[in-house]
Amino acid sequence: MTEPIVLPDFDSFGDQAIKGLENPEDATAATQALLKEDRNSGEPAIREPAENSLTLERGICREGVWYRDAEVRELTGADEEAIAAAGNNSYKIFEALLLRGVRTVGNEFMNRQLAGELLIGDREYLVMAIRRATFGDELDFTELPCPHCDELVDLTVPLGAIPFTRLDDHEQTEFEVPLRRGETAVVRLPNGEDQAAVLSLKGDNLARQDSEILSRCVLRIRHADGTETKRPPATTLGMSARKKILAFLTETQPGPRYNDFSFTHDTCGKEVPLPISLAVLFRGM
Repeated sequence: MTEPIVLPDFDSFGDQAIKGLENPEDATAATQALLKEDRNSGEPAIREPAENSLTLERGICREGVWYRDAEVRELTGADEEAIAAAGNNSYKIFEALLLRGVRTVGNEFMNRQLAGELLIGDREYLVMAIRRATFGDELDFTELPCPHCDELVDLTVPLGAIPFTRLDDHEQTEFEVPLRRGETAVVRLPNGEDQAAVLSLKGDNLARQDSEILSRCVLRIRHADGTETKRPPATTLGMSARKKILAFLTETQPGPRYNDFSFTHDTCGKEVPLPISLAVLFRGM
């Protein structure tokens, strides 16, 4: 009998994108640990793309016009070799998937600059679409131990069952976050360039990584008296303000919520959390 799978604790490559925007060491460890795991089920929340096409939540803006249509393709053996060259660096693997698996966004062919311009959530939705084009819509999990009753569970999960956050206004680029003492932070959502900047920082100082995101994404602070401070140094923001802004950036970022997936185990009736990792999506590569 096959040894039961023991699911480790790990961060998704999506929802933890703000708190350090994926600690590289943790992400790599999680990727390696999950190359042989899975599970899922839930109510479909993602509109399945027609063939290899999809509609992004934000997309790109060119001369005042927003373009949200994108096209991906099935990965080939040549792509597999190129992705393998990224080694165990989960961020480089993610970038390689985007650069090789995305054909176009709007009328532009995918390139590194374009990839950096996209919101983190749009990037993750594109990677999900690449997975669908390459391996199909379903994730198969076998012998997953239920943490409540220890029964081993086999599951087949459609990608559309993964929770998905959408933007209320696809063209909105600035958001207001109310703070203490009548202040308001005006912010933008993090994109691929912000993510790369955070991951370029050495060490595991998450507070420093948070400061990097805040320094890039907080456009101005509007004070109670109506005056404004543009691009305030992140280290001058109060801790409560920092936490509230970071929480807003995390919650508002559109795209798949890989950390939020769960399924109900029929035998015991309990809800079982099943975070999805990049390694799970592309298991076997």
